[in-house]
Amino acid sequence: MKLLSDDFDLSFLSSEYESIRFHLFRTDDSLAFISCIACICDNFTDIVDNWRSIQNIVSVHYQPSNKLAVWNVYLAFVTVQKVPLWEKYEIENNKFVARKIILDDLSEIPSIDKLAHELEKPLLGSDLTLDQRPNESRDTLLSLKGYVRGAPLDSKKESKEKRALMINNIIEFLQKNEN
Repeated sequence: MKLLSDDFDLSFLSSEYESIRFHLFRTDDSLAFISCIACICDNFTDIVDNWRSIQNIVSVHYQPSNKLAVWNVYLAFVTVQKVPLWEKYEIENNKFVARKIILDDLSEIPSIDKLAHELEKPLLGSDLTLDQRPNESRDTLLSLKGYVRGAPLDSKKESKEKRALMINNIIEFLQKNEN
């Protein structure tokens, strides 16, 4: 699956925010529809000052036709400057209207093709690779199953003591099987 540039009319956004450029990307798979409106900003203050109003405008004007697609709308804010950590956290953890991604601290604003490639990483997981290590650690984890099965979940004193004993048993097991 890939992200493709789309010529969707985003004038409802560009007419409101002259200093921000907008571009739409969509997946090439109709069964796994994801759309992403990229908001390209020259400085981080455009993002911090406008992300809420942008999402509100998007909620009114941009509604994908596919029912499942409504849940797969992203807003990506792109800038060469670094967005302060707290603001970045606040924006990316806000799920109203759309999920949000910030690509910041870039050496330059990427071309549309390069931006599509960069957005594929967080949206489609294109940068993920399969771990080629042997299954040794998985076998160890499966053998731990016996140590945690039946753990009491209430807050009684006896349950807390039983959980503490279970944790001690796991620590002992892991120390014996470190290598």
